Amino acid sequence: MSKIINSEWQSTIMSKIYQHQEIDETISFRPASQWLIIQLTNVGISFKIFNLGLGVNRISTKTDICPCCRQKL
Repeated sequence: MSKIINSEWQSTIMSKIYQHQEIDETISFRPASQWLIIQLTNVGISFKIFNLGLGVNRISTKTDICPCCRQKL
């Protein structure tokens, strides 16, 4: 059984990208993380990747706010 990215999740993310909404996703599935990074890069949206450990990443387009304390950087 091969692992594939959920197409509903992809559609939701793409609509957020095209509507210029904030994206803040916590992802443990590496292909999904790679896909999201590629999509954000292709349209020129700035993002940050926070390594949460054990293969879990948080990808956020909120580049001026700390994800832990919610204060401006």
